[in-house]
Amino acid sequence: MRRADLLFGLFWTVLGAATVFESWRMDRLEAQGINPWTVPGLVPGLLGAALTLCGAILTARAARGVMHSGNVMEVAVPDAPLPEAPLPVAPMPDGVPPDEPAQAAEPWRIALALLLCGGFAGGLVGSGLPFPLAAFAFVFLSIVAFEWPDRRAGGTLARGAVGAALIAAGASATVTLVFQELFLVRLP
Repeated sequence: MRRADLLFGLFWTVLGAATVFESWRMDRLEAQGINPWTVPGLVPGLLGAALTLCGAILTARAARGVMHSGNVMEVAVPDAPLPEAPLPVAPMPDGVPPDEPAQAAEPWRIALALLLCGGFAGGLVGSGLPFPLAAFAFVFLSIVAFEWPDRRAGGTLARGAVGAALIAAGASATVTLVFQELFLVRLP
């Protein structure tokens, strides 16, 4: 798990840095008198910076975990102190023995995320469905799908669906308001 986190952390860090770099190179349209808060590349640049920060944090945490656990990997963190106590480990999903590596459960999550994101971008947005409803459907389905194994095992599917609906409604309304009112983006 730590090795996968390390690799994904590096991937997100590089992707975020590349996004910031390319956003910085975009035309600012100064000759057209564009408001500085709406210049092209501002939002992607901010998202790239956040992605870089989160990737760096994931990389650092994974590197510490790899070095502490003795999992042999060529990671050089000069002068980084090793933690004295074992790092906390996230609880395993129901049905997975604690000593079994979690990598076996991760590929389906990545495939599901790609499927949901592709379905949202390619199927829902711009299909005639108002954006708030498309965003609601995407967030709701994402939460329900990713929590399904744990909710099913715990017998809390209905409660999980209600919680997912509330979160999806809040997220949909927030995203719509932020993009339309703050970033002045006309949503489909």
